[in-house]
Amino acid sequence: MGKTSYQFNKQTLTYDEVNHSIVQRILAVFRHLSVGIGIGVLLFIFSIYAIDSPREQLLKKENQLLLAQYSLLSNRIDEYQKVLDDLQERDDHLYRATFNAEPIPMTIRKPGFGGTNRYEHLLDMPNSELVISTTRKLDIVTKAMYVQSNSYDELIGLIKQKEQRMNNMPAIRPLSGKHMKGISSGFGMRIHPIFGVLRMHTGIDLNADSGSPIFATGNGTVESSGWEGGYGNCIVIDHGFGFKSLYGHCKELLVTPGTKVKRGQKIATVGMTGVASGNHVHYEVLVRGRHDNPVKYFFMDLSPAEYSEMLYTAEHR
Repeated sequence: MGKTSYQFNKQTLTYDEVNHSIVQRILAVFRHLSVGIGIGVLLFIFSIYAIDSPREQLLKKENQLLLAQYSLLSNRIDEYQKVLDDLQERDDHLYRATFNAEPIPMTIRKPGFGGTNRYEHLLDMPNSELVISTTRKLDIVTKAMYVQSNSYDELIGLIKQKEQRMNNMPAIRPLSGKHMKGISSGFGMRIHPIFGVLRMHTGIDLNADSGSPIFATGNGTVESSGWEGGYGNCIVIDHGFGFKSLYGHCKELLVTPGTKVKRGQKIATVGMTGVASGNHVHYEVLVRGRHDNPVKYFFMDLSPAEYSEMLYTAEHR
């Protein structure tokens, strides 16, 4: 027998007796259990997807921090790129221009980063677009810094080369001021003092007493030292960089071919050998095989006023 229970009857306004069998009771229990289990499953699923575990909360915080760091890194790279752009502008239009060096082509300064698979390994990362963008910026800046570093190395080489060029250039007078007694003939067309004909004078004649010291006007290597026809005893120095200097009518030659000489080193003495009408040194400067006015190269041991005066005197002799 099942357990007796009562149910209110709205028509008779009385409680009627209701008898439940054991099967009905079992079904009722299973029904209640099913509802409970269903609610429990729903709550479990909700807890899984809507409520983070402590580990998941920690991972989310770390991910947010990583994204913030990537964003900060991306902004800093943008700032570094602006500074690098300014350095590149100065390098091409100031530093390299100063040393007559060609600007670095943009194809080298800003190379492309081709290849669809270059950043493929980053596609599976969270927020891969930001990660790939930042990585690409870093690659571009790194390459540009490498190119700029090489450019500065090249400029250092050019500076050293220019320093050597200045040391080698024939830039002083071959006679000291205390020994020189004036200019007897300047550079250009003139009436030859011995032959009496108009001809090109390819150097400048500096008067001095016999035996006065003659100095190398720049660093270089003695190309020749000996008798050279009308020049008499003559020395030619190759200074490199397209410059040569010639010292004629010498009395005594103190260096031999192949000798390395320094600016201001005594190489000969004043005389009047060859075709000469008096004691003097005939001095020439050749630039890439062409004669140039030697007075233009006396800038290193003369004041501006002395230089102007000598240039004027040489042009009128």
